Amino acid sequence: MIKNLIWICLSALFLSACSDVNKQYQSEEQAQQALHSLNQFLRPTSNSTSASVSESQWPFSDAYLKERHTIYQAMQSLELAPVDKHLLDYLIIAERFPQRYFSWPVYIPVLENMLEYNQQQDISAGIAGWIRFTQQQLVSAQESKLRLNSIELTALQMQVAKSLAGDDLPAIIKQTLTDFNVFLASYTPRGSAGLHGLSNGGPWYQSKLNYFSGTTKAPINWLVAVQSQLQASQQEVYSLNLAIDHQHSVLEQRFAQSKNQPHGFDWAQNYHNLSSSAQQVAAGLSDEERTFWLTMMETDLGIHYHAWTVQQAKVNLLKRLKMTPQQVDYLVADIIFYPAQSFAFATLLTTP
Repeated sequence: MIKNLIWICLSALFLSACSDVNKQYQSEEQAQQALHSLNQFLRPTSNSTSASVSESQWPFSDAYLKERHTIYQAMQSLELAPVDKHLLDYLIIAERFPQRYFSWPVYIPVLENMLEYNQQQDISAGIAGWIRFTQQQLVSAQESKLRLNSIELTALQMQVAKSLAGDDLPAIIKQTLTDFNVFLASYTPRGSAGLHGLSNGGPWYQSKLNYFSGTTKAPINWLVAVQSQLQASQQEVYSLNLAIDHQHSVLEQRFAQSKNQPHGFDWAQNYHNLSSSAQQVAAGLSDEERTFWLTMMETDLGIHYHAWTVQQAKVNLLKRLKMTPQQVDYLVADIIFYPAQSFAFATLLTTP
């Protein structure tokens, strides 16, 4: 009898908690706004700023991870369009993988975003604390056999150096960032550039392939399909207008001028649904662009599945495409920072 009463009480508390969460996010729009606010330092938006910074807004902190999980769980009870449900499933699966150890995504100017906010409201102590947290996460990651690769490490060092060279950096941040810079100088990156070089990186890459392609298929099968399409292709010239930095992927840059961009809720895609955008235009691509995206897929698989070196990836791009060394460097970094995004054009593998 007592056991039954305890079970009933616990069940009531659980249902009450779930009910409170669902009341917080009764629509997809409310949940999206919550994610915008949560990720304001990762991807600032016009409606993501708040009067004060809560503990959950420091990227990949324990409070951040808990709040993000709460929002995702609440969204599961909403009536979402199939494309949004597919995205939500992908984001929930991604919670299993080790991104939390890399709290500063090296392609995003997180510290710059924080410093810009600091001009409105003094959060210097919080920023310094987050930098220390980031360093500790990298230390913990090493203990779990997780390391940045050389491209990621260089990108992070460049961001740190840029901030240290800036004017009017608050003393507490400057000291903490200087210590972090010393730590990075002695950091040993992993040998493999791709996700396959990380513990649990293979399943993480597979989840990204599944999401962006919209189909579950093993990497080796994708490679056979891609190379079959490229077999008769000649070296092509594809005109690229690339950004200076990498905070927007090449795929996102492809659709930067689109007026009918589908909406999403993944900060890494800048809150757009890039897979839907690619599917809408895939059938109308020129031969040059078709070869470009197929080559990006092939190189993506090479880096993240076959553990190609950076040099092997560059050679492959140059074999398929006529481009400058600077463009090749940019594309290799893009593939490393945004694994599997090129597979948004996977429909090219089923069309002549």
